[in-house]
Amino acid sequence: MFMTLPSWWIHGALLCGVLTTTAVLAEPVLDRQQAAQLLLAQQARAVQPWRVPNAVDIERQPNAVLIRQGMALLQNTTRLAGPLVADRSKRFSRNNLNCINCHEAGPSGLPGSKPYGLALVNAIHDYPRLDIKSMRVITLEQRVAGMFGKGEASMSADTPEMKAILAYLNWLGSEAQPGMSMQGMGLARITLPERAADPGRGQALFGQYCVQCHGAQGLGLKAPDFATGGGYVFPPIAGDDTYDDGGHMYMVPLLTQFIHANMPLGSTADTPLLSVEQAYDIAAYVNSELPRRHAPQRVDAYPDPAWRPAGFAIPEHFPDDPTGYQRARFGPFPTPSE
Repeated sequence: MFMTLPSWWIHGALLCGVLTTTAVLAEPVLDRQQAAQLLLAQQARAVQPWRVPNAVDIERQPNAVLIRQGMALLQNTTRLAGPLVADRSKRFSRNNLNCINCHEAGPSGLPGSKPYGLALVNAIHDYPRLDIKSMRVITLEQRVAGMFGKGEASMSADTPEMKAILAYLNWLGSEAQPGMSMQGMGLARITLPERAADPGRGQALFGQYCVQCHGAQGLGLKAPDFATGGGYVFPPIAGDDTYDDGGHMYMVPLLTQFIHANMPLGSTADTPLLSVEQAYDIAAYVNSELPRRHAPQRVDAYPDPAWRPAGFAIPEHFPDDPTGYQRARFGPFPTPSE
């Protein structure tokens, strides 16, 4: 059974990686009625206009140093907390990506400040919230820790890095009104094509629009000092250093939304460089033909089938339904609602 996801949930579900199950196991699992009540309350919030503080205001804050440290962690994650940093106690991240690769910067240059680029501006007011992937209520600290994944070191609420990231997120949301949602969060709403996505057409479009930065195999371009934590000049969208086959971006509808508003570089929700049709087929190609890590725990995601989002296509959920599996992979899909 498919469920159309409201756009406000997409922000909570999509940060810079895959929330690890262990990050939320201590919280109770909610039933459908409890979950529905939380979602309705979240949907009922008034919507405030997009607000981002001015970067020059950081220095006026009493915790300016901590805010700057948090900002640096989102900008240079792999150099400061990646799996190849010299200090093994700081290897919090599972991969060699920077958070800003997904939580894009707007004109201000601040991580997470681009409208519909998986923005973080209202994050402090969006948590605690229901994570339908586990059917548990999670805190912002749990979300941040989960996004880093299972690195060599574990990030907890009292680590200096977590405190710095939260300081930055609190400052980034300092002009937002508590108890309200915000325009520009999550992913921009689009109308999906009323057809199955075409990975063959997507391959041709990938060669035209994506290869220049991400490479023919989607493995990105490594920085010269990659081996010592330098990360990538252009991030991978395939292989071991990107989302796995249980991640949120592994769903064609969500990847389509992200590509349409953010790719190629220079694209925005207001001035996209690709049509929805083009983004849709590219997403199908990327998710069906490019290799990536397997997530053995994916079968445990979305424990309630009624809350399973359209596009979460794993064969374990379709043991005797090949047609349903193909539809979950390529559509047609219901258009994500507000």
